[in-house]
Amino acid sequence: MNPRFDSRTAPAVPADLTELLPHQGSFELQNDQPGKIHNWHHHSLDEELFILRGSALLFWDAAGAYQERDCPAGTWITLPAGTVHGSLAGPEGAVYMIRPRDGRTAETTFLADGEHPHPTPVARESAA
Repeated sequence: MNPRFDSRTAPAVPADLTELLPHQGSFELQNDQPGKIHNWHHHSLDEELFILRGSALLFWDAAGAYQERDCPAGTWITLPAGTVHGSLAGPEGAVYMIRPRDGRTAETTFLADGEHPHPTPVARESAA
């Protein structure tokens, strides 16, 4: 089997987006629909997240205490490796960048239901 090649016009990549790239490597661009939950998990590398559009509720365990923060567009989040956390997309969904340390791919480990350190938050109704 051989690769296939096509010629197309490359889309413009905004400078604001390329500034989010690590020095070497890549980042993930994530699109979560309203209420999408990424349940309790942790990563093998430090990660940075930047909320580009919409919002997300970030929740985490801090030495046995449940913590959470609403993160609207423009929020930059730094997660140290091993932080047990999760996220819940807001009522309008969330588009965000995930940049692991040095642009490498982090290993993600999801906790089994019985290992969750706290109850998982549920989506809140939008205030319409």
